[in-house]
Amino acid sequence: MIYRIVLILFFGFSAQACMDAKTCSDQDRSCSPLANLLSYFSAPSGIYVYSTGVAYGGNLAILGTGTLDASLQTICKQERPFAAILDTGCQNVAPLVSTLAVSANNLTSLYSDIPTNVPMRGGPTGTILADDLASFYSLDLHVTLEAGGLGTADFWTYGDGTGNYASGVTCNDGDDNTSANTGYIGSPLLSAAGTWNNVQAANCDQAYRILCICYRPVAAGG
Repeated sequence: MIYRIVLILFFGFSAQACMDAKTCSDQDRSCSPLANLLSYFSAPSGIYVYSTGVAYGGNLAILGTGTLDASLQTICKQERPFAAILDTGCQNVAPLVSTLAVSANNLTSLYSDIPTNVPMRGGPTGTILADDLASFYSLDLHVTLEAGGLGTADFWTYGDGTGNYASGVTCNDGDDNTSANTGYIGSPLLSAAGTWNNVQAANCDQAYRILCICYRPVAAGG
């Protein structure tokens, strides 16, 4: 009886949330309560890469000067409910933007609960991009990010071709949105290691997306 009540409430809240947000489409898995529930239990394991729906200027420190890490985490959390992600059960997020505190190729130094033994997948499709987090930057991708469902538009990286923090090419650590500074951007159209995530430096008054990851955390001590 309790199980039936939980299912009814789940379906009701999911459907209402989608209708309230007015973001439904025929392909929007999150707006199908049944698909939502099934994906929670049946989606393949992995770290899912998703894109923000909003393009941001170079001043990614939206919480104020010197808050780049907290701001990026906030952006990824805010964008998560609206992102197309095959695994609706992944809720923990982290940005794929390098900062002084943590380079994108070393996320586990700050986000210790990220699993390291599961594939990196395109959020909307589940397509495997890399065998694991470590090879996401160190080896060629299996397919481009575009093929993984992440669109064709460039994105801010603030990192060099290996995912390391690129001092001086970070829009003044995310505090600048003028043409006086530049920040590195990457491309979803390339797959070779050292190129797809670092194409060129763009002026900080330009607007680009941000890539984030969504994952199911590893158990403490596990």
